[in-house]
Amino acid sequence: MSIKDILLYLDNSSACEQRIDAALLLAKQQGALLTGLSLVTFDYYQPHYLHTEENIAAAAALLTAKAAAAGIASRHRCIESRVAGVGVRELLVSTSHYSDLVVVGQESRRTTRADGFIEHLVAGGGRPVLIIPAAGTFNSVGTHVLVAWKNGREAARALHDALPILEQAEQVTLLVVSSGEEADQDQRDEVLEHLQSHNIQARLEQQPVTSATLAESLLNRVCDGGYDLLVMGAHSPGLRRGSQLGAVAGQILREMTVPVLMSH
Repeated sequence: MSIKDILLYLDNSSACEQRIDAALLLAKQQGALLTGLSLVTFDYYQPHYLHTEENIAAAAALLTAKAAAAGIASRHRCIESRVAGVGVRELLVSTSHYSDLVVVGQESRRTTRADGFIEHLVAGGGRPVLIIPAAGTFNSVGTHVLVAWKNGREAARALHDALPILEQAEQVTLLVVSSGEEADQDQRDEVLEHLQSHNIQARLEQQPVTSATLAESLLNRVCDGGYDLLVMGAHSPGLRRGSQLGAVAGQILREMTVPVLMSH
């Protein structure tokens, strides 16, 4: 398996250039085609946003120039909603189905979970999603990786989706999340053997946490260990008070400091 088709969501935010740079790093590592996606939506009684065409052209030109300088194949797509009220999240979810990986930027803290699109994309897109923090610059993505592991469907999906990145990484750490009880040694051995079958030599760490402290533990471990990517499964309890993902994933999305690859 490999990542050969990366979809990058472009907007007019101040962090868009850093998102382009991070996506280019990954595209170069994987030998992938990078497709920049611009979306045009409009609310009821508002045909177009002001300066939409100028913003789209500027983002597309920036991607094209940076990709050409890096020797990376790229292209640009612009999709315009033909139905009033159909927003970014609906268009992005439907477009994501035709890619190996979707790259988006962290949403503003002012965005409510009900209004945001990342949770809907992770839960409903069917593709792994790489979220780039709104603050900071990233000189590497996926060279030192922390994988959050708890035996279950979501973590297994994330581990599988991240394999092409882990195969290229210099260091992979598998952080086994447990609730205080002794983790099953056979399961840990099987995960490591599975990674070894892909020529991935992972270090194993175990950190007992509770659900209330899991997000803080992951964020602190990423920072203390100097990792440039966190890989994790995202649990979805179903639509509840407007949220699509569980509390841990929601907190990570709000407080992340390094790129995070999420799968559901």
